[in-house]
Amino acid sequence: DIKPGQTEKHVAALLEYYMAEYGSDGKSFDTIAASGVNSASPHAVPTDKKLENGDFLTLDFGATYDGYHSDMTRTIAIGKVTDDMKKMYDAVLFANLDAMKAIRADISGKVADSVARSTLDAWGFGKYFGHGLGHGVGLEIHEAPSASPSSQYTLKEGMILTVEPGAYISGKYGVRTEDMVVVTNDGCRNLTNTTKDLIIID
Repeated sequence: DIKPGQTEKHVAALLEYYMAEYGSDGKSFDTIAASGVNSASPHAVPTDKKLENGDFLTLDFGATYDGYHSDMTRTIAIGKVTDDMKKMYDAVLFANLDAMKAIRADISGKVADSVARSTLDAWGFGKYFGHGLGHGVGLEIHEAPSASPSSQYTLKEGMILTVEPGAYISGKYGVRTEDMVVVTNDGCRNLTNTTKDLIIID
């Protein structure tokens, strides 16, 4: 249902409509739909900007159900994107995947964050990752534990954590890929059953 020419506000409203249709009690937080230069702001507010060919569109949203929250982000493309944009997308994707490979009970949130940061550094995008890797989700949308350079938490079995590396070039574009995982003794299990292939909308 997302098409070029729609506004960010329209897309955010679509996401909220579909969450309600599929049984959400409400939204976990104010939905983010940020396109083009607005995608370079991690906490952008939907505007009247229209989706244009060549834009990245970052969608960050979550539903509530029975008192619990959820949180996910995907960045998609409106039309064809440049090779540099695709490289950023891939860098963020691999940072997400590498962090999930590292997450398990008894590692620190700081270590989990450092894995994603190292991957982005290797791709040349480390300096564009300006926030922590993730946070706990449950009865609140942001709760313990955290995964960041300053995290003091040790991950434990059963904790729910977001894994949301990103890269943002001010005035140009940004990418974020976010999943929710449950920490296990030998790894983690992804609760976000949505493709991470780059979706291109023509």
